[in-house]
Amino acid sequence: MPREFNELVRRSGFVNAEKFYILAYEGTVTEKKYFEDLRNSELFNDSGSIETIPLKRGAREGSNPLAVKALLSKAKQDYNFKPTDEFWLVIDRDDWETIHNIDLVKLAEDCKSEKNFFMALSNPCFEMWLILHLKKLEEISAEEKVKIYANAAISAKKHYIDEVLANYIGDGRGYNKRPNPAVFLPKVKQAIHNAKEIAVMEDPYPKTLGSDVYKLVEKLIMIDL
Repeated sequence: MPREFNELVRRSGFVNAEKFYILAYEGTVTEKKYFEDLRNSELFNDSGSIETIPLKRGAREGSNPLAVKALLSKAKQDYNFKPTDEFWLVIDRDDWETIHNIDLVKLAEDCKSEKNFFMALSNPCFEMWLILHLKKLEEISAEEKVKIYANAAISAKKHYIDEVLANYIGDGRGYNKRPNPAVFLPKVKQAIHNAKEIAVMEDPYPKTLGSDVYKLVEKLIMIDL
């Protein structure tokens, strides 16, 4: 019998999958599109045994990491999930730690304390995960790394890392927060390798430039491709 999640599960998905990955995003566009493209690609472990659920967030529900974590915890309680299903909080460092004083260490500990609950943080933001598809961190100059980490706003809708990513893509179209699957998906395994190469395993999340998104993506793709 398929498991019932009402509107939470896409009708075309594997509603009778053995294992679900429930994804809650801080952002509303970039992360959602990236994982939808991955889900629909040949990279996805399309065996029918796993499925992803992008958790919906209402217009009035908060976007800070604590609010998204609360939404994910509530979904875990309210729906008929199995003990083996995994819950992933996909968030950025951005200014949450430095300006808004959110304790990301405590947040990581809270996630770890809940069964099958995980945090995938990108520092400074999800675009760092995208950069790792195209560049090794060691290929970026020290001066550029400082600027990427600070990620200053350059307009009402763009930050420094957006310009850097557009330059690395190099197709002259810029970067509009909607990652092109033709650019990034062929390089997913390279991104995983590049992220692992700079990961500090004893840290609860990347304290410098980096991304833990690889930990989730590794579980979603076909390992023999």
